[in-house]
Amino acid sequence: MKLPFSAPSPKLKIVALGGFGRVTSNMFAYEYGQDILLVDCGMGFPSEEMLGIDILIPDVSYLKPNISRVKGLVLTHGHEDHTGALPYILPQLGNVPVYGSRLTAQLVMEKLAEYANMPRQINVLETRKPLRLGAFTVESVHVTHSIPDATNLIISTPVGTVFHGSDFKFDFTPVDGQAPDVGRIAAAGNLGIKLLLSDSLGSERKGYTPSEKSLEEMFDREISHCQGKFIMTTMSSNISRFRQAIEAAVRHGRRVAILGKSIDRNITAAAKLGYLSFPPSVFVSPKNIRRMPPKNLCLLVAGSQAQPGSALERLAVGDHHDAQILPGDKIVFSSDYIPGNENAVQSLIDTLSHLGATVIYSNITDDLHVSGHGSRQDLLLMLALTRPQYVVPIGGTYRHMVQYSLLAQSTGLASNQVLLPAYNQIIEVSADGAALGKPVEIKNVMVDGLGVGDVGHVVLRDRKHLAEEGIVVAVSQIDQNDFSKLIDLELISRGFVFDKQNMDLLKRATDEVKNNFTRHAGHIDSDRYARQIIVDTLERFFFDRTHRRPMVLPIVVEV
Repeated sequence: MKLPFSAPSPKLKIVALGGFGRVTSNMFAYEYGQDILLVDCGMGFPSEEMLGIDILIPDVSYLKPNISRVKGLVLTHGHEDHTGALPYILPQLGNVPVYGSRLTAQLVMEKLAEYANMPRQINVLETRKPLRLGAFTVESVHVTHSIPDATNLIISTPVGTVFHGSDFKFDFTPVDGQAPDVGRIAAAGNLGIKLLLSDSLGSERKGYTPSEKSLEEMFDREISHCQGKFIMTTMSSNISRFRQAIEAAVRHGRRVAILGKSIDRNITAAAKLGYLSFPPSVFVSPKNIRRMPPKNLCLLVAGSQAQPGSALERLAVGDHHDAQILPGDKIVFSSDYIPGNENAVQSLIDTLSHLGATVIYSNITDDLHVSGHGSRQDLLLMLALTRPQYVVPIGGTYRHMVQYSLLAQSTGLASNQVLLPAYNQIIEVSADGAALGKPVEIKNVMVDGLGVGDVGHVVLRDRKHLAEEGIVVAVSQIDQNDFSKLIDLELISRGFVFDKQNMDLLKRATDEVKNNFTRHAGHIDSDRYARQIIVDTLERFFFDRTHRRPMVLPIVVEV
């Protein structure tokens, strides 16, 4: 007897739109049948080779043919690497509803208010209150991180439950007094977790990550031994750290000034919701900094990652109109380097040290910062609570993912139960299990000024070439009736050799081009051919004389 045909049940697909193996640019697409759920929408920092690039954002090309299928976007917490790409990506998503915890929603709305034509209401998703979005039911659960109101997500799907464990640690003495909801996480584990996506950034560290509360002693110690201004810098969304710095300043009779729009915006948002509560008399306007004795001031300054144009960078180069670094000032870097930013931060520390300030940073003092990411014992506790059938490490580089895999296998999971996807590989989940699927096209989307995605590898290659070798502009006048007749040629050097000190080199290069035109008399039939002769001649001449390869830009004027 011929059995009736039965179509295979659809699979749940999980795509990292910012790429797996990335610490930042966090954004995930959950796809089942005709429904898509998005989780987070974060920005990333460019590497040093990405000259002129401001930030990186996730690649939403995968979504563009299917925007109508997107049922919602849920944010796990308010850090920029999980929310910072919203101003660039929300316009591409149309009217997709966005959800987040109270503080996350407020921080995002404050930021979006700075962008034109972007009225956007962020819906508050209360913990333990399930939300139906198409084929998905999403419930947020409170966890502890380096920002208040952080959550993980319990995502129920037709093929099983996924626990989206973005940034977390188990801090039972948090600054805001809100401990992680261990009971709800354990209850989800008891009901069955098909797949755990777990933060893996701390997988190389032993033990538990210390509590944020442990930094209070450090702040008291550093501020009590400061004769000048006490300056603290950290990530601009680290509300708990700012709270501790302000409390220390109040204890030591200092008033607080905020330098940096991002910090000001985030502290204002946190104060509106009661996460920070200080009388207005604690704060002083930046315009009054120069009028007050340095020993009476605490400055909270943006720019812990040496971002160009940040308040701390402008202080370092003496370009801040409200404040300056003076001998006796103390600057505390209460943050870790974001991978790829090490050289920039170290260079900034050098510059600040030259100004006579005392700079305290992690290489010389090991208690300035505690991570918001769980260490190995935190990660083991999450595995024990959720008891997943399969695990995918997220939020770290590939080496962190590998270390997490070894850690997970030590609990009894088999190697094929811990999935290590390539940068652009899909995770597929069915009723039978989870596995790695096919790759999709995911690329770096670079933001340069107002341009989004209009700078690619070719442009970056040219910028790198210009930065390393310089440019020579060759302005030539050619007879419009005879392209082989070169009337005049002027060479302008930028970043290659200094014109006034290398006049002889440039004159000989000019003569070489003129001689080459003479040799090609009667055989140059277009301005394009003329340009090519100029470029070939100059590139060869300059390499022979200097062993450098400046970019040659020919400009032909027909006369």
